[in-house]
Amino acid sequence: MLLVLGLAAIPCLLFPQMAIVAAMSIVGIPIAILMALIPPAFLFVLLTATVSLGLPTRLAWLTSPLIAAALLAVPPFLINRSMDQTTTALVSGDRDQVIRPFQTGTLAVRSDQSVFWTKTQTHCDDFCMRALLTGSVQRIMVLDYDKEMPDVDFSATARTFHMERRASCPLVELVDARLLDLDGPRDFKAPKASERMRIEIAKGNCLIEAEAPLSEADTVISTGQVKRGLDDYRAGLDPTADTMSVYRISMQSKAGGRFSEVYRSTGVASYRLLPLLLPSYVTGYQFDIRIGFPRLLRLTQLDRFGPRPDWSGFVVHVLGMKLALPAGSADAAVVLAAKLGLSQPIDAVTNSLAEDFFSRLGDKRPASQADIDLAVAALNDRRLDIPRHVYTAASHAKDVTPQSIARLADVLFARLFELDIKVGRFGNIDAPQAGDLALAIQYLPDDVIPAHRANLERLARDTPRRVAAYRVLTRLSALGADGIPTMLYLIDDAALQPRDKGNFWQHSYLAGVQGLCQLGERGAPAAEPFLERIQAGTIPLYSSYDDLAINTLAGMGADKERTWQAVSAKDQTISRGRFDSVFERAKHKIDCSY
Repeated sequence: MLLVLGLAAIPCLLFPQMAIVAAMSIVGIPIAILMALIPPAFLFVLLTATVSLGLPTRLAWLTSPLIAAALLAVPPFLINRSMDQTTTALVSGDRDQVIRPFQTGTLAVRSDQSVFWTKTQTHCDDFCMRALLTGSVQRIMVLDYDKEMPDVDFSATARTFHMERRASCPLVELVDARLLDLDGPRDFKAPKASERMRIEIAKGNCLIEAEAPLSEADTVISTGQVKRGLDDYRAGLDPTADTMSVYRISMQSKAGGRFSEVYRSTGVASYRLLPLLLPSYVTGYQFDIRIGFPRLLRLTQLDRFGPRPDWSGFVVHVLGMKLALPAGSADAAVVLAAKLGLSQPIDAVTNSLAEDFFSRLGDKRPASQADIDLAVAALNDRRLDIPRHVYTAASHAKDVTPQSIARLADVLFARLFELDIKVGRFGNIDAPQAGDLALAIQYLPDDVIPAHRANLERLARDTPRRVAAYRVLTRLSALGADGIPTMLYLIDDAALQPRDKGNFWQHSYLAGVQGLCQLGERGAPAAEPFLERIQAGTIPLYSSYDDLAINTLAGMGADKERTWQAVSAKDQTISRGRFDSVFERAKHKIDCSY
């Protein structure tokens, strides 16, 4: 038996990756489990056989396994007990002497939760902005560190933030970093701290950044990891490896010019050895696997799936800070309207405020008449950039006057043709605003499109612009049969574009064929010209393009057998069964997507 286990253990020890491969299938799961059990079983049997050599034969069968188990149990017992004693010592210093309700003037936060700030971004995170906006503090000091939590150096220089009324505000770039969990499921419609802060700045309540020594704080909170231990994978076959990680939140308050610790909460995560010191498989990141001593994770004053340490829980529950923000979409609209009425240049904050306004339009079903009027006014103001969420003005404008929709369509097309479209050396076009405007125009109702037929014809012949905003040209379908010549032109012109030059060929082709597809039965006059282009090789029939062509022809009411003959002659890979399935499905619901 020992020899069989030894021979079986060799591939298990040398090629642990085989267990991962086996576990990928249901049939292979038992094999993976068996591979994990063979090495510890072999070691236990080997130790048992070794012990039995020094025992009388009559007692060996009973006592040798017990002695082997005892020998294997001693190291884990001693090591785990030492970790328990260390954990007890670490948490014994925890305290809570916070005076409630918690109040402080200047609050300093030292944290290891690093944020990859860009050079232009303001280092005031979600908590920083919320604490200032709600008046929980008058000034915030922030100091980040990369490694284990160092002792507090009160002479260290920290960034400071406070709000101050000024005639003009310094430039800031706000991002919602290190989001707080304010209890309950996250409400994505709730106001963001950056949105509320931009509203305040637009009102003249500026966010001021400066520097000051940490000693100026009234309260200093330190949060982060005190010690980093190894996990079971990195510990491997070292039973004495340090596998304890320590997390802590500490708060020091100033009294009489001196700081003293009034709060400390320590959490410990330790990987404890199993009762018997036997090797098996331990896994790491993704498919990493190796031989090691399996361990179980024990958490002390930590949530298995929660943050470590729980910063949100500390500020919300322990300190009781009220950091929820009032809804501010109406305020944003009022402030934005006021800014548009001024003749002075538009700053970056107002641009971001406009972006917030359009983004929040997506939360309204439908948007109000006043909202759409303000959206049109913002788009007509060339001092403002084109918002990334400009499409919400069209997608949510359901209960507004036809005149407002017409004005919205006018300004969307106008802004599209004002863009400077540049083509890169390799045919790439970097014009995201064109795509944003195209998406907005896609949402416009059909009845406003005929008034812009000239714009569509102009766009179809402006090759770089149509590539950047090709979705606009699918709206040619709103013209009915009158739009067919232009859509066929787009398909023909696409065939003249180089296939290796950016998206010039693909976007030009999709603009034409998706527009024809959306015509449905109204596109019947284009069925024969489309079939002719298939026979001429102008229509691509590989990948998803064949489904798009079949859907287009089926929607037009083309003859099924004629379509099959044309498609199968050019696409040798398509089966009759698959063709029939796509064609019949298109009769019930046309799929014009790609």
